[in-house]
Amino acid sequence: MGYRILTQKTTLPSFNYLVVPLNKYSKKDLIEKNDELSLIFLINQLQNSSEFHALKDIPKEYTEHLTENTPDYLLKIIGKVIAVLLHKLNIPDEEVYEVTDQITRRKFSMMFDNFQAYDVQETRRVSREEGRLEGRIEGERAGRIEGERLHLIKQVIKRIELQYSVNQIAESLLEPLDIIQPIYDIALQQGSDYDANLILDELNSKNIQ
Repeated sequence: MGYRILTQKTTLPSFNYLVVPLNKYSKKDLIEKNDELSLIFLINQLQNSSEFHALKDIPKEYTEHLTENTPDYLLKIIGKVIAVLLHKLNIPDEEVYEVTDQITRRKFSMMFDNFQAYDVQETRRVSREEGRLEGRIEGERAGRIEGERLHLIKQVIKRIELQYSVNQIAESLLEPLDIIQPIYDIALQQGSDYDANLILDELNSKNIQ
């Protein structure tokens, strides 16, 4: 290796970068290479976590070669590099650990078996969307119920103004007396200035209590 002198006391090794166009290599091409670097390239080509499981069909000879011929120090390096690549795919830490553990223990053939392909961030996004949708549906349902109760209160007020008794109101609205009675009582407490919204608020506060 040549050296280039920068000062009398400082030297840096000279080297060249080798740019490898991964998109020019197919999965088949990389498997035919049958070496440690090809495994890293195979992982690096993955676009999402679901593609990882597709590597399960790698020929047995490929994983056997890696198992028998890869030195220990290189296993650790491969494990670290692949861990970085898997984290980029938003794969959970426990899944990444399972894969890298299989590598360092020379269990290449088992590396893809128990992998559950899912994207943490995507899973969280879907959960948030489902939560928002559920909240919106629940809100719409609650709003509809409130609207129906407010309409019922207004109907009760109209009948009170017509001098209906509480029993007559319940009968005319086809509602149970125990539903109409609280509305009737609160309305009478307001005097002649009935306010349907205030009656609804008081009913809700009593329900909470």
